[in-house]
Amino acid sequence: MPGTISPVLDAIEDAARHAAIARAIGPESGTPSGQEPTTLESDSESEGVAALLRHRLQLDDSIRLSVYEDANHPLFPGAQHFRAARVQLSHGRRSYFFIAAYDAATTRLAFSVIAPCYACLSPVPAAAIDTLADFGDWLMDARDQREAPQFRSSPVHRADCPVRGD
Repeated sequence: MPGTISPVLDAIEDAARHAAIARAIGPESGTPSGQEPTTLESDSESEGVAALLRHRLQLDDSIRLSVYEDANHPLFPGAQHFRAARVQLSHGRRSYFFIAAYDAATTRLAFSVIAPCYACLSPVPAAAIDTLADFGDWLMDARDQREAPQFRSSPVHRADCPVRGD
């Protein structure tokens, strides 16, 4: 299909799949090395969020990530005025979207890939993506994916969605 070939995203997807396969057959692989960057050391919150996702997905600095405020999801459970960050990884017409919000269980910034809900097909945070291998598992539709912290509580679900938590 014209306009959908992206050597940059193809390479990222291939690396993610390889990391997932390596993790499945051997010792932990696809986990970023070194200390995670902190958003507090960045010039802006957006740059900090991008740096953290870049680190977790093992992307080099040439990969552009667009970060903006998400209108639908809170930054942390119960937040009314603080919004999660939406991160776009794209090249050409292809893109992936992630939500960056604090996970109450781990008290750390969690990334979740946006994908259609299996019940209502609304674009919701679907799977938690902490490593390149997690992204590979999601790309290959692996069974052992961890549900995104905001999956059931996402306000983007349709009102009659059976998985929507109230």
